[in-house]
Amino acid sequence: MKKTFIFIIFSCYIYAYSFNFIEFFDASSFHYKFDTFIGTDYFPHQDNYQNNYQEPNIFTAGWNFKVQDNVNIWFDLTYRKRLFNEQLELESTGIAYNVNNWDFIFRSDRIEIGDRSKIFEKNVFSSFYDIPVIEDYKLRSFETIKYLGNFNISGMVGGNSFNSAIGKLNLGYSNKNHNIDVYYLFVKRDRIFTYPMHALGLETHTDLDKVFIYNSIAYENMISNLTNHPSRERFVDLSEIIFYLHPNINIGTNLLYTIFDWEVEEEWQSTSFFELIFAKFSNTVSYKYWNAEIGFNREINLLNSVNILPYWSLATNLSYNNPSIGDDYYIIGFQTEIEYEMD
Repeated sequence: MKKTFIFIIFSCYIYAYSFNFIEFFDASSFHYKFDTFIGTDYFPHQDNYQNNYQEPNIFTAGWNFKVQDNVNIWFDLTYRKRLFNEQLELESTGIAYNVNNWDFIFRSDRIEIGDRSKIFEKNVFSSFYDIPVIEDYKLRSFETIKYLGNFNISGMVGGNSFNSAIGKLNLGYSNKNHNIDVYYLFVKRDRIFTYPMHALGLETHTDLDKVFIYNSIAYENMISNLTNHPSRERFVDLSEIIFYLHPNINIGTNLLYTIFDWEVEEEWQSTSFFELIFAKFSNTVSYKYWNAEIGFNREINLLNSVNILPYWSLATNLSYNNPSIGDDYYIIGFQTEIEYEMD
């Protein structure tokens, strides 16, 4: 009797809240990305040197579900391994509701600024691969976005246990080839000095048939009320340009510049590349040049890649490093990149 009663209640529930799972999954999209480097370093001028095995891995996968015509929910999982740091986390999840050119979004996600460089994404072993170079904050937040034609205005409030309160205001413009964002960012505890931080920034992104231009500029003011810990300022600029000279030839360069307190404490690096493409094969030579405490460091990288499938590439990866202090050395290995999307 009890089992019959439970079955009747369950049947009524299914009838009252019937759900078409086939239609649900048909209205969803899936993405998968796996990037890995397997190799070793080699110091030719050091006797009895034991090689260090290098294996950075980055894996992301996620699903976006269209619950209703104007409601989406999603989740993204990310696994990263660099040196001895290994981490699997829920990168992003949330719900978005759209009505009358408004978006209302509640999510656990990241604020990432300075993450659209195409040059940094060529070498999986690069220090800035898959890393925003200007701002990167994990938070839970509520965001509203108002769309006015090609323009949009948004406001976000949230935070996390370390940075405390985080807020962001943004004015954006976008069309098929251009994106412009002007923003103000407030963080109660900055990730570097743990001071309250106010930041103003500008990001522009242009992607045309013959040229790609990306620029991200930010000014940060970190305010301290302690006499023995002065306030700090930071200015960061990432500028990048790529020319598609021919269907088989690409060249480009970028510059990442950072200065603290408008004094001599500055950091900068520049990476340039030349790429030849033949059918499924590509050969890329890049030159990286950056300042150090004493002198300058240099790196020359050679990538020989083949597209095995439209979403899968495999490459040999060879780097020659000429540091300002210490012996020259090589990084030798293979990298593979898999990126698949299903709409």
